[in-house]
Amino acid sequence: MMLHFLPISRDSDVSTFSCGHADLDEFLIEDSMEYQQERLSVTRLAYIYSEIAGFFTLVTDCIDAKQVASEDGRRGYPYRKYPAIKIARLATSKAHQRNGIGSLMLREVLALTIMISEYVGCRIITVDAKPGSVGFYERFGFKRAKSRRSDPVPMYMDYHRLLEEEPRPVHRAP
Repeated sequence: MMLHFLPISRDSDVSTFSCGHADLDEFLIEDSMEYQQERLSVTRLAYIYSEIAGFFTLVTDCIDAKQVASEDGRRGYPYRKYPAIKIARLATSKAHQRNGIGSLMLREVLALTIMISEYVGCRIITVDAKPGSVGFYERFGFKRAKSRRSDPVPMYMDYHRLLEEEPRPVHRAP
């Protein structure tokens, strides 16, 4: 399945998008373009050919260092909060649910976050997950943040740790 991503634009027809969650549908159809124009968030649409299969919205965020597990982050970090990118919304259309679209969108989020972190300090991805989506995020390495809230469930991923674990290509001199 070939999925491609484009930022939402005035030419994007999102009027018939439906994922089964009224709040997510309403955000995409009614608010996402305005929020993007105001630079409050950026929404990317996931297309299969010309059909919108899903979308995700990203914003900047921070997470209190006390909410992060002690094995994540750096000991001796002098600040109270870690810079983060937040998945503000992520939804797959009803027609494409359970087909791996959400996983592909999450991989795109990770790729974008890694690229952004080359220019801006950031090492955590956060999400306030709907209770029914917690398992989905956990499969990708997200952990529950230390919090009293349970709906939505605050979660995070220290993707910097993933980068450290991946084998790095060896560059040899010619």
